[in-house]
Amino acid sequence: MSNIPTGERANIHLCILHDTSIDRWIKERHYLKSVPAGAIIRMCFTDDRNNIIGGMLWGHPTSRRIDHKTILELTRMCFIDDTEPFIESRALSMARKHIRKHYPHIQGLIAYASTGMGHDGTVYKADNWYVLGVSGRASWQTRPNRADRDLSPKTRWTRSP
Repeated sequence: MSNIPTGERANIHLCILHDTSIDRWIKERHYLKSVPAGAIIRMCFTDDRNNIIGGMLWGHPTSRRIDHKTILELTRMCFIDDTEPFIESRALSMARKHIRKHYPHIQGLIAYASTGMGHDGTVYKADNWYVLGVSGRASWQTRPNRADRDLSPKTRWTRSP
């Protein structure tokens, strides 16, 4: 992996990757078994022994109605189960700090929690995100060989970086 260490917090280390190695790591572990194309920021989180414990992909919002110049969307987040408590919320805080410092033009962040998978947004609540609404059911079968994966309504979470 080509990485640049950018931050750490009590046994969690954040590296920004400039290759797609974390995409493959997330794809193997995330419940959707896929990653969206076009990540702008690829974050890898490691423990003190340099083992990967999680990853995040940030990209342009999928909705064309949301400003792509000032808003980033968390398109994938995945952490292994065998980590310390509240790891996702702590990692979100580290990610926001990195975005504030290195992407000062970004004014807002959004993320979606799948109601169909029982995700209630606990990790976002713990990092002081708020609910902006619930998306409707949508189909992504816009191209041949593109399968719908999770068509349940999604809770849209947002906050400042």
